[in-house]
Amino acid sequence: MATSSTRQPGRLTKPDGTVVWLCNCAGPCQGVWRELKTKKQFSRHAAHRVTPAHFLHGSAPPSASPALLPYHHQAAVPGRRPPATSSHSIGSQLPSEDAADKDMPDLVDDNEDEPREGGGGPPGLGDRRITQMQQVSSTSSSTAVHLQEDLLDILRDVEALLEHQGTEDVEPPAAPPTAVPVVQADAPAEPPLEPEYGYSEDVDVPTSARRREVHESLQFVRELRDATLDASAINEETIHRLREPLHALPEGTPFERAGLRMYLARGDASQDNYNDNRAAILELHPDDNIPSYDQIRCKVADLTGIHALQTAMCVNSCIAYTGPFADLRECPHCQEPRYDSASLDRGSPVPRRTFHTFPVGPQIQAMWLSSENARLMHHRGVRTQEILVAAQLDPSSLTTGTFDDIYKGLDYLREVEAGRIKDEDTVLMFSLDGAQLYASKTSDCWFFIWVLLDLPPGSRYKKRYVLPGGVIGGPNKPKNVDSFLFPALHHLAALQREGLRIWDASTARELLIYPYLLLATADGPGMAYLSGLVGHQGGRGCRLYCGFPSRLKPGANTYYPAASRPDDPEYNSSGSLHANVSPRAYAQVTSACVRPHYLRNLRTVIESRSGAAYQRNRLETGIAKPSIFAGLPRVLPLPACFGADLMHLITLNLTDLVISLLRGTITCDPTDDKATWDWAVLANRETWRAHGKLVEESTRYLPGSFDRPPRNPAEKISSGYKAWEFLLYVYGLLPAFLRGVQAFWYYQNLCKLVSGVRIVLQHTIMAGRLSQAFRHLLDFVEEYELLYYARRADRLHFVRQSVHATIHLATEVIRLGPGSLYTQWTLENYIGNITREIKQHVTPYANVSERALRRCQVNATIAMFPSLAPPETSSTVLLTDLGEGYALLHPKDRTPIALSDPPEDLALRTYLRAHSGVEIEAPVLRVTRWGWLQIPTGQIARTAWKEVAMEQRGKRPRRSRMVKLRDGRLAEVCYFFVGSALDNVFSLAMISLFSAPDQDILRDSLGVVCACSYEGTSSREVIDVKDIVAVVAMVPLPMTRDEEQAPHAADRYAKRFFLVENPGLEIAYLSGSTESDEPDTADA
Repeated sequence: MATSSTRQPGRLTKPDGTVVWLCNCAGPCQGVWRELKTKKQFSRHAAHRVTPAHFLHGSAPPSASPALLPYHHQAAVPGRRPPATSSHSIGSQLPSEDAADKDMPDLVDDNEDEPREGGGGPPGLGDRRITQMQQVSSTSSSTAVHLQEDLLDILRDVEALLEHQGTEDVEPPAAPPTAVPVVQADAPAEPPLEPEYGYSEDVDVPTSARRREVHESLQFVRELRDATLDASAINEETIHRLREPLHALPEGTPFERAGLRMYLARGDASQDNYNDNRAAILELHPDDNIPSYDQIRCKVADLTGIHALQTAMCVNSCIAYTGPFADLRECPHCQEPRYDSASLDRGSPVPRRTFHTFPVGPQIQAMWLSSENARLMHHRGVRTQEILVAAQLDPSSLTTGTFDDIYKGLDYLREVEAGRIKDEDTVLMFSLDGAQLYASKTSDCWFFIWVLLDLPPGSRYKKRYVLPGGVIGGPNKPKNVDSFLFPALHHLAALQREGLRIWDASTARELLIYPYLLLATADGPGMAYLSGLVGHQGGRGCRLYCGFPSRLKPGANTYYPAASRPDDPEYNSSGSLHANVSPRAYAQVTSACVRPHYLRNLRTVIESRSGAAYQRNRLETGIAKPSIFAGLPRVLPLPACFGADLMHLITLNLTDLVISLLRGTITCDPTDDKATWDWAVLANRETWRAHGKLVEESTRYLPGSFDRPPRNPAEKISSGYKAWEFLLYVYGLLPAFLRGVQAFWYYQNLCKLVSGVRIVLQHTIMAGRLSQAFRHLLDFVEEYELLYYARRADRLHFVRQSVHATIHLATEVIRLGPGSLYTQWTLENYIGNITREIKQHVTPYANVSERALRRCQVNATIAMFPSLAPPETSSTVLLTDLGEGYALLHPKDRTPIALSDPPEDLALRTYLRAHSGVEIEAPVLRVTRWGWLQIPTGQIARTAWKEVAMEQRGKRPRRSRMVKLRDGRLAEVCYFFVGSALDNVFSLAMISLFSAPDQDILRDSLGVVCACSYEGTSSREVIDVKDIVAVVAMVPLPMTRDEEQAPHAADRYAKRFFLVENPGLEIAYLSGSTESDEPDTADA
């Protein structure tokens, strides 16, 4: 057990495996170390416990007696807090508050950061760690080095870092609004160890503060800055190919090509599948020299030049032995040995465990080796020049036109104009995330990928173009993510320094290109690792580093971004008493404004002379350590390269908050009263069940192209409810189902959120619509605080970081382009399909790494030989291609049928007269009906002709016959047909139109609920099939209580439906998802 000088309050596992909770609080424990049996007991003592903030202030909680003030911790000497370095703090530069000891994390092994007299290291684990670290390099920032020498070394790193990430092209920002001085008060008590108030937003964000991580990060940055291919772990053959690319594709034998086709036929096919096919061919043609599976696998590896880079890692996934850990012989976290003991005895050390990195250089080279792919890789350069030419003619076009790609982002264009990105260069996006391989056990596994932003949006997110980057096996989470990313980033940095030679097959010339990293994306926990910021629970927790000051909730160490100060006279949380601030002042903070403050604050953190100073600077600046990406020569200047993530924010964080408020399940403090929560309209169990049933019954009205429909939330919301289900439920169905149920002011606040989210999720956004989203989201945030938080200290936890993040969604489109183009959906799709390929569940991490390596090689082979690519459409039915992405699909009438319905006959005659000038005199018109139409979005529009017949047979097809027309009207498709007149062939659709939207409902919902009435045969019309732009859902609109009381209510409202468009349609389409041509039923 730890000695009294090193032990800290919290969980402790005793040698016999028993778990206890250590506490020496000033209350029940009376300053004596006691073992508590439950976490609940430990939490109850929080109000009496001395926190690190009290320690740094030299103060104690109100219940502490003078005799208990000395705190057993050797990290620093209690004393007066030094003045805040306001000249470096973002708090003095952006809209801010006075710095205070806020967001104080536990000091973990912090005594390792403080040099002892004579330059020695700390006792215990520190001695072991320093001994190992001294083996790495004489210039390593080891904590055993004397403070003065360490500081000089750090200062050299700082100067080099700031020179590399310079701000010469950045204008200083305008003076920001200021806040009133902070009234110092006692620091808050330590919180319970469970996530605060059921907080579900990225609870895995790292919270431990270790000054040594700054030194480790600087070592990684230093090595990236000096990276070369010759100094990497890549083999000489691969390095030679990177410098001398292939100029022509090798010509294989027909048998090798047949082997390649079998190898590529099914991306997830097994070795047995290949061997069975090979055996069948050889049985028919014994003399055919078809390569064996091993032969063809080696052929693919040699052909593509792609091999996995294996790196030693801790057996418990703590670290990878790279950078400052490269020469260690045991893990500094868990002390597990690096090498297998038997191999050490033999004199040839073998790592106990390794992980795979897939170098991006060979994968990029493969993308240029066919003329077809090379032309796609030129897309970015061509499109960028078009944008720049348009901007020269009309400079306002950059902000007043249409935002349809990342190339329209101002940050990207600034780098192009500065010459840091050239037309031939490869522009990349990096994406990192973790996943559980199995739901029934701990099986954490982390993946990262590269996305080629040079490709058109319609190609870059598809499976064959997404480049795997690496796999970090579990089951435990990595403790130092930088060490695992280092091999991939070292390789990228070397290419950025030396350049990468590629053969451009479209122009038949060799080019020297320089890969440029534009964006690095992750979810909340992952982003804290990538960016080096403190995370969302910090005093300045915005992931975009806008500087918005948060407020500490009494009794917790989580800060919440409330703009207005609680009006509770007893609220006196240190560092949180700043005046009310306006979210509008922070919504338009640009990267040019943030960047110089980030660099100055980063310097302040790096130069911290002690653990206590580091703690204080970390809290005041919101920076925990330098980002490893700062070592890359060609990257969007930090922190601008760390953008927002719409997927987790919109589909998980915000939806969780909305539903917990409606149900009244968000934690209610003892000083609050749920009886006053008039917004919790779904709190009643029966009401919630009825609401869930309403959602469940709407499933049959959602087309199959909407993918997974939301299940009954009253039954399934706690059982693996998927992000896509939340998306359709909250942003599609919920506004209509709450109409007349929720009070008007709460209802409109929700509608503003939904309106803004629907706009920012689009792939193509008009400037006018973006302005609308900006207004609605800002109004949502400001009104949300007034309605829910109401300046009550006991409701501070209502104002989550996800609420604040919405103010940036519209301006991020101007800065980086539409957010749907750099969300985590791409990585989530990759993780989903790569984990489905796992064949060996005894060693799943090794197996999924092998599948990822195979994916690299398969994608590269298809890029080199596009003719080997599987067809993008897998339709098993006959079709008639109409061009421009439209195609008629079977079923089809065997013989023409007569139009016996007068409205249909009249509609067709009217169309022919208007479009061809032909007056049909025949008494009866005959047409051949078609049942399905594929449209450019990848959706399949079906018809009442077939779906109604299925419904009459007792089946419940998910209705896919409702469509949106190019002019915005809504209609039901009766059937499709082809006709001709005067040598003109027409591909037409017989439709029934819906009425114009109900203007009162449209106005009250701010355009979110579009309610129309079905008009049946009285609104028959014929249109060209290419007037159909999307398949939509028309869901029955429930009546309000007032409408139920109206006379003839059933007749008036029975045929009233509301529009639901798929909020993620464009995201799904860009990833290559197309609707199956199999019928989809709600009962499936």
